[in-house]
Amino acid sequence: MKLFGGKLGRVLKWLAKAVFLVLVVVPLVFAAAFLGIQEASEREWLGRAPSHPAIDVRSQEPHQVMLLDVGFDSLAERLRMIDSATQSIELEFFIYEIDEASRLISQALARKAREGVKVRILVDFATPVFKLAPEYVKSLEKAGVEVRYYNTTGLARIFASQHRTHRKLLVVDRHSAIIGGRNIGNDYFDISEHYNFLDSDLRLDGPVAAAIADSFELYWASDWVTDPKDLREEEVVVTGGGLLGQLSAHEAALLAELDEHKPSLNVSTCPDLHFITDYPGSGVERRRVFNAVSRLVDEADEAIFVESPYLVLRADGAEVMKAVTRKGAKLTFLTNSLYSTDAFYTVANLADSLDMLKVPGIEVWAYKGQPLQGSVRPPASQRWGVHSKRAVVDDDTVVIGTYNIDPRSANLNSELIVICRGNETLAAEVKASQQARLAQSVPITGTPDAGGYNALIEGADGFTVWKMRMSAPFADFLDFLL
Repeated sequence: MKLFGGKLGRVLKWLAKAVFLVLVVVPLVFAAAFLGIQEASEREWLGRAPSHPAIDVRSQEPHQVMLLDVGFDSLAERLRMIDSATQSIELEFFIYEIDEASRLISQALARKAREGVKVRILVDFATPVFKLAPEYVKSLEKAGVEVRYYNTTGLARIFASQHRTHRKLLVVDRHSAIIGGRNIGNDYFDISEHYNFLDSDLRLDGPVAAAIADSFELYWASDWVTDPKDLREEEVVVTGGGLLGQLSAHEAALLAELDEHKPSLNVSTCPDLHFITDYPGSGVERRRVFNAVSRLVDEADEAIFVESPYLVLRADGAEVMKAVTRKGAKLTFLTNSLYSTDAFYTVANLADSLDMLKVPGIEVWAYKGQPLQGSVRPPASQRWGVHSKRAVVDDDTVVIGTYNIDPRSANLNSELIVICRGNETLAAEVKASQQARLAQSVPITGTPDAGGYNALIEGADGFTVWKMRMSAPFADFLDFLL
């Protein structure tokens, strides 16, 4: 006779399987990986530090720079840059959605390719977010656009599969570039009806753009890149003409608005521009951006204001931040609350780290999730979250790029940043933007009225809070993957 039957029996059976998976299978897999049961190529990096001239380039020639703080502005500027191309266009992104924004950009790229411009797209193959399937690529290639995937490694190679290119760039004619936090998708350009990101890009014109293009060449030619034709094709339902079909009435109206959109963007000059990126491939010795960020932190004398969608700190990272405050510098973080992000597991880790962050001189603020006040266009959605990866150091140095404050950016992903020194105009503009976002945020630690854990979860529904709490043990144990 069965002791448990019906729904209760099925629940207990699945619960037993889950416990077995967590307590037995996962530890065994990680033990096997650490014992070296992987391909030899994954272990060859130990003690080696590959290099390339394009991964660390500093120029003191004047560069024109322009902050793209509003998503709609950034989309309009991208389309204008693409339209101006006469020789080459390079794009590299972690996410390339299939939606209105990607269709407008893809069609602009296809037009330039038909005119004879060399157009290439490199997109990461991370399974949870990958959308640009081979079926979509076919139409782009027919128009003359080349597409490649970065790291199609399967989950069987545990560590190699965790390495991703998180870089985001657009380079036109090796002279103009846009880098920053935005991927290609509606929610990065303020046009999603469900949820949008507060993000930040930097347009730059000058010699460093050629170095960014050279870094793209390094990634394009690396062993981590796969031609979509070499993958087993899966059935993909292409609706609405795919990426290059006729525009819908809504898309045509959006394109017309973008064509007419002439935002008042400030152009300033950066006298000292530094581009740094990681070397392609897995292995901590290939990571360059983390060391550059650490050096900048050491240079700070007065204040650092950091904006990052995730704030995942381990003990060593917290110690670096405490060292800043011991010098007398103030350290301010702006990140997401549980309500303003879907990454509940990173909030779980932050919630567990609050005591570690209760240090004089460190403030942590969480964005509350509402549309930013003073927007020129009516907000497309009522829920927003911070996605910028930027910092201002001592009111003089600006850092903008793809680097999040988390172990994944430090140790696993390929990232890039641009550092502009000596441009107080740009620093003031970024800081004003950060203060506007701070005004719609809540203090978590570091201020007399800081709300701690309760403020961090304020506004989130009960199910999301439950998911965050349930994920907390895993977020702590697997913090190196966050």
